[in-house]
Amino acid sequence: MLYLKTTAGAFAGAGIIAAAHLFALVAATSPAVAQTTAETPPEQVVVAKVDGQSIYLSDLITAYSQLPAQAQQMGMEAVYPFLLDRVIDERLLAVAAEKAIAPDDPEVTEQLEQMRERISIQVYFTRTLEEKVTEERIREGYDQYLKDNPPAEEVHARHILLETEEKAREVLTEIQGGKDFAEAAKEHSTGPSGPNGGDLGYFAADAMVKPFADAAFAMQAGDISSDPVQTQFGWHLIKVEDRRETPQPGFEEMRDQISQELAQTVATELLDGLRGAATIEKFDMAGNPAPEGEPAQQ
Repeated sequence: MLYLKTTAGAFAGAGIIAAAHLFALVAATSPAVAQTTAETPPEQVVVAKVDGQSIYLSDLITAYSQLPAQAQQMGMEAVYPFLLDRVIDERLLAVAAEKAIAPDDPEVTEQLEQMRERISIQVYFTRTLEEKVTEERIREGYDQYLKDNPPAEEVHARHILLETEEKAREVLTEIQGGKDFAEAAKEHSTGPSGPNGGDLGYFAADAMVKPFADAAFAMQAGDISSDPVQTQFGWHLIKVEDRRETPQPGFEEMRDQISQELAQTVATELLDGLRGAATIEKFDMAGNPAPEGEPAQQ
C-alpha cells in the first residue's frame, strides 16, 4: 500500500505481517515506541492530524507491516519520518478522491465488484479448509504416512575391495586366521574407504549395488562374509558391524507437510465437485465450440 522512496529501491514490494506479531516486532526494534505504547494502546496515540482528522500510531504500524522485510529490518524509528509522510499523503489523497469521485462511479463500482469477488472466493476457500482440514484428519494422514513409510532398515558395514577373487580369498584367510578386519582393509583395500578401515557407515539397501547389498543385509552384526562378493567394482570382503531401523518422524515434525497435502486434496475435491455439478461449455478464441475433450484454442 505504502512505499518509502530510496535510491536502492529497498522498499519495492511488500509482505503483510499479522498486526499482533508486527506490534511485537516494532516494540522489539524500537525502544521509544515500546515505551510509549506500553502506557497507551497504539490505536489511541495520535501521531498527526490532517484537517482535524487524527492519524494514529496503529495506522503507521499497519503501514510498517506492508513494507518489505529489508525496510522493516531498519526498525520503526529509522523509517518513522518517511512513513508518517506517506500515511499523511495517503490520507490527503483519500479525502481528495472522496470529493472528486462519486460513490456510484462506474469504474469504482466495477473494481469494487472484482475485489469483492476475489475476497469472497478467498473467504469461502479459507472456511472450507478450516472445516475440512481438521486435527482428526491430520492425525489420520499421519497414521497413513507411517503405514506407507515403514521404518527403513540400515546396516553399518566395513568392506575390503580387491581386484581379483584370488587376492580376496588370500586376505579372507588372513582374517579368518585372526587378523583384524579394519587393519586388513587399511593394508589391502583398493577402495576409497580403505584408509578408514573400510568403514562405510550406515546405509540402506538401495544405497549400494545389489550384489553387495544382498550380501550385507543377509548378515548379522559381527558377521564376516564367508566368500568374496563380486560387483562391477571388484571383489569385496564384508563385515557387518551393526543393524538398525531408522526412526519414523514424529507427528509434530510431519504436521505441516500433512496439513499442506490435505489442503491440496481438499482443494482438488472442492473444484472437482463444483465442476461435476456445473454445465461447462468451452469455445476457442474465435468463439467456436471446442471439440469435446480438447482444450479450446485458436
